[in-house]
Amino acid sequence: MKKLNRKILLNLSLICLAIPVLSIPTTASADVESCMKAALDVKPGTVVKLEKKDERGVPIYEFDIVSPDGKEWDLECDAASGKITEVEQEVGSPDDPLFKAKAKISLEQAKKIALGAYPGEIVETEYEIEDNGDASYEFDIKIKNGSEVKLEVDAATGKIIEDKETEIFQIGKE
Repeated sequence: MKKLNRKILLNLSLICLAIPVLSIPTTASADVESCMKAALDVKPGTVVKLEKKDERGVPIYEFDIVSPDGKEWDLECDAASGKITEVEQEVGSPDDPLFKAKAKISLEQAKKIALGAYPGEIVETEYEIEDNGDASYEFDIKIKNGSEVKLEVDAATGKIIEDKETEIFQIGKE
């Protein structure tokens, strides 16, 4: 993993200051800094990407963190409560031993399932180990209206396990 350059870190810092203005209003809203602190308390390291998304009407911040041992983690924080709601380990490929041990369907099969649910163009693919040890393919799909939808396909069963997520913005590495 390449070291995070100062420009990206500066951009993340500036965005963190501006995001509360862009937040979806709620009665008790946590700011991005509170969520970032909560995420780093769970998995200390360097934040390399920040996303804000809408999951079925719930505003969520997702932080991609590289821990000191080089592992990559995706942590989701409920923007209304400031609570961490999901922790997943990201692995580099479907050939990673953690992923390969659980996967029963191929990347091509998972893509077909994802595009069957949301026709469009896959613009990002991630390979994740869920909290419970299961493996999943995560796809960002650019749909007809130009927005991005994110969904996960269980690598063992082929079932869509998370969908209806709309990306509001992303800052950092793709």
